Amino acid sequence: MPRPTMVNVISFTATLLLLSSVGAFLTGSSNCRRITSTSSLHAFMDETYPRTPKGSTTSTTTKTTTTPNNKIYNKEAAKQIPKSKPSKTLPNGGRITLVGAGPGDPNLLTVAAYKILTDPSNLIIVDRLVSKEILELIEGEYKVANKVPGCQGVAQDEIFEWCFEGLRAGKHVVRLKIGDPFVFGRGGEEVLHFREFGVEPSVIPGVSAAFSAPLLGSIPVTHRGISNQVVMCTGYGKDNTSPDLIQYHKEQTVVFLMAVGRLRTLCENLVEKAKYPIDTPVGIVERAGCPDQRTVVGTIETIADLAEEFDVRPPSTIVVGEVVTVLLTEEDFGREVDCVRQQGLVQKVASE
Repeated sequence: MPRPTMVNVISFTATLLLLSSVGAFLTGSSNCRRITSTSSLHAFMDETYPRTPKGSTTSTTTKTTTTPNNKIYNKEAAKQIPKSKPSKTLPNGGRITLVGAGPGDPNLLTVAAYKILTDPSNLIIVDRLVSKEILELIEGEYKVANKVPGCQGVAQDEIFEWCFEGLRAGKHVVRLKIGDPFVFGRGGEEVLHFREFGVEPSVIPGVSAAFSAPLLGSIPVTHRGISNQVVMCTGYGKDNTSPDLIQYHKEQTVVFLMAVGRLRTLCENLVEKAKYPIDTPVGIVERAGCPDQRTVVGTIETIADLAEEFDVRPPSTIVVGEVVTVLLTEEDFGREVDCVRQQGLVQKVASE
């Protein structure tokens, strides 16, 4: 009887391992456990859809290389540009699309967005501020994230878990975001996170409230001789910080998104840190394009009090600059304006 060789032993061991894997697959004991927490999502996806291509190997050896300017850097520590993007469809058919909902009026949805929202087979994951008029168009299942100031992190984790569950079920997951997903909408962050799930999302841009909301409130963001530049800012930076403000320029318009919750502090910073005159016009367009849209106009000195008086709430777009009053008339206010600066609640809605 011939002695077993090392090759025979290795072949026999590999056969046993293969049979064991097949048995686990048939009995459902491999990669079929229930995901019960967000922290386990990455581990599950890493096992189900490995990032390392078949036939390749990994190494823990630290490598260095020389850049064109002869600087040595550690390849393991340096942030690397990804070699490629994952597939847009998982093996089970699951896929995801980021969709912009626009400022709130269903008539301002893109045709592509309307088609995807009215497909009853899609799972729609919706931001809290998407208007009820748009929600009424959805024909399939949808879930609304309660992303309020101070609780964004918890709500975002919930969003990712909902998206993961939909992908695992082989569904077309639609991530619906107000305005445009990539204008202070964390769209880029979500793309990177979905790539960790092993899928590259498709994107349908939306009409950003930064430009559409002021127009719907009779406020042009640029006007010859009045404003020749536009700056977009968010009211809440990472970890709820207040972003730095650009310095005052008379022919400049500044549009703030997601800032009405800290309007008084914003006005104080505009005067103290950015050197804005206190009589600079400010307009707030609330729920732009919706039937209950309102526009409130004042100055940096008065707008916070006016916002409290009229109980202005999100979603609202704030516009700062001389363009605020360039198109407004007494008729818009529904009364005679006898002050130097027009201010108060604008009665007329531009979209009517």
